[in-house]
Amino acid sequence: MKHKYRTRVQGESLQEKIRDYEFKVMEQVMLPAFFVAMTLFVWYVYIGSVTLGFPQAIVFTVISLLLIIRAFVKVRKLREVLKRYRKGLEGERLVGESLNRLSNESTYVFHDIPGERFNVDHIIVSTRGIFVIETKHFNRNQCQEFYYDGSMIYRVMKDGRKFLCPKLLPQIDGEARFIEHEIERRTDTKLPVIKVAILIGSYINSSENFKDYWLLNESSFVSAFQRSKEIYDASVVKLVATHIREMVKVDVDE
Repeated sequence: MKHKYRTRVQGESLQEKIRDYEFKVMEQVMLPAFFVAMTLFVWYVYIGSVTLGFPQAIVFTVISLLLIIRAFVKVRKLREVLKRYRKGLEGERLVGESLNRLSNESTYVFHDIPGERFNVDHIIVSTRGIFVIETKHFNRNQCQEFYYDGSMIYRVMKDGRKFLCPKLLPQIDGEARFIEHEIERRTDTKLPVIKVAILIGSYINSSENFKDYWLLNESSFVSAFQRSKEIYDASVVKLVATHIREMVKVDVDE
């Protein structure tokens, strides 16, 4: 029987991480809950009979309190991670839906391309170029704009504070090198990729106008893509897209 396959969807890696962290939260809650139940039982036995004494009840009470405090601290940290992952997932899905509308016979859109210890959020393979896209989802109520001076990215908050974003460009560079290497390895053709960061919920102030990176918000990428010139033949696009599809293929019969 022939196997059936599907391609990975936007945010699939983040969804897997969210499930893992939700399980970790459950693990942290279950042990204190068990000891609380045991503590109540021990106190019930102590009050109702002489089988167990006051010292045992105190020991279980102390253990339960310590476990509750430990679980509270860990769950609070896990919930913060979950919050970031869920916000990232929301951003990837938002961008993914807008990119999917670009798909046609000369434009192929792929999501959640797995690397060794990372994933590429989105790739567009088209006659207009090969676009490697990293998505970041920021709080609209806090972040005013991102400023790119040609070498570094700065995040400017609504209260005037300014922060350097030292990891974003190296992350995009690493993802681009990975995709370029995979394309060359699989097709024996060396093709450059266009590095894109879609910063959701932000205004982009760029003095370089996409010289080395495309830095845009979610509403401006599609129009910028559609204005770009066609540089590849359809046969090249189809060849590359075929191999990228193999990278995101998931066996649904497993």
